[in-house]
Amino acid sequence: MKEKRKTFLMIGILVVSTLTAVFLLSGFGHPKEIPSDSQGLNWPQWRGPDRDGLSFEKGLADHWPEKGPEVLWRISVGEGYSGVAVSNGRLFSMWDEAESQYLICMDARNGKELWRHKIGNSYKDGWGNGPRSTPVVDNSIVYVTSAYGRLLAANVSDGKALWNHDLPTEYGGRIPDHGYSSSPLVEGNKLYVEVGGKEGYSFVAFNKSTGEVAWHTQTDEPSYSSPIAVTLHNTRQIVFFSAAGLFSVSPEDGRLFWRYDWEARCPATKFPTNIATPIFIAPDKIFISVGYGTVTGAAVVRLKKRSEQFSVEELWNSKAISNVINSSVFYKNHIYGFDNNKLACVDVLTGEEKWKIRGFQRGSLIVADGHLIVWGERGKLALVEASPVEFKEISSIQILDGICWTSPSLANGKLYLRNHKEMIALNLSGK
Repeated sequence: MKEKRKTFLMIGILVVSTLTAVFLLSGFGHPKEIPSDSQGLNWPQWRGPDRDGLSFEKGLADHWPEKGPEVLWRISVGEGYSGVAVSNGRLFSMWDEAESQYLICMDARNGKELWRHKIGNSYKDGWGNGPRSTPVVDNSIVYVTSAYGRLLAANVSDGKALWNHDLPTEYGGRIPDHGYSSSPLVEGNKLYVEVGGKEGYSFVAFNKSTGEVAWHTQTDEPSYSSPIAVTLHNTRQIVFFSAAGLFSVSPEDGRLFWRYDWEARCPATKFPTNIATPIFIAPDKIFISVGYGTVTGAAVVRLKKRSEQFSVEELWNSKAISNVINSSVFYKNHIYGFDNNKLACVDVLTGEEKWKIRGFQRGSLIVADGHLIVWGERGKLALVEASPVEFKEISSIQILDGICWTSPSLANGKLYLRNHKEMIALNLSGK
């Protein structure tokens, strides 16, 4: 009997271990592991370390004082929606000032400007002036795209230009109605950019050191979404969400792996309105959402591979969540994001709505240490339980005013927020 009980116990342990491994590999077992190097606590690009709005950080405060988190510093900035990239004690963002667009480098400790680099004339638009794209920092180089499509690589240390390209002039890139907004992506030795250019120049890979074109591919108009790098069925690929939908291409030579059509356009101007960044749902799914135009709603697609050929299966297509301005986040089998002007939670496998709440307008959010950090369109900042059961606000504070569409950045326990007038650093650490 002892031997039988021992055998059953071993079988039980094996089954539990196997199910746990499957659960984690499926992508639903978050949280992520913290990288061994300091880069894991940086926020070096659009939507953080992995471009998904998820932070690696632990030990953050699980509630805030009545007056809100400690304000570390507050500075004046120019107009723009560019996010804040954080790398090794430096901040990088862009804004309009004195009729020019600038890439700005600041000291993360106090917000003091270290250097600036002019990247073109100021950008004017009825939906808000200034640059839209967020810088990406890769070791000693920072890359940016201006609202008019100037692509620049500059030294992190002093802002000196290393190389640059004018995307509309050189490659026939069409400036979107509200300016270039897609943020460049670094992967390996290349920089991937949605150019939206002439025939064969929709997506371009540049040598990140020299700026030389490594390859170019596809013919489609540009959108406002930013590319992501994913591994599907042991194949590394770059996924763009341009005017016609999702395109997956090889990082090596740009050859097309697969595509999924989703074309949304402004009824008045007929210009593309695909804005939110796609979200990878490991191991084989991708979430997209659009909240404005001729097609609205969200979808999750599953990628299959047989005999080296990819195929796309739509798991669901729903109006339950429609991202207008900012992207959603995926956490523990659920999507949290904005359905137009309501914060919503949906089941990633079915699209079923779990809850929906007003009060943040068309805001943005990230996930950190098991909580949602929600940044409302009018400057309300809230700490919310990341739970599909119900919406539960733990703490909140009115911290800025005006239009606050720039997504938050979190690095080393500090939260960075901005609007068209100010940038602020808050202490979110539990210390």
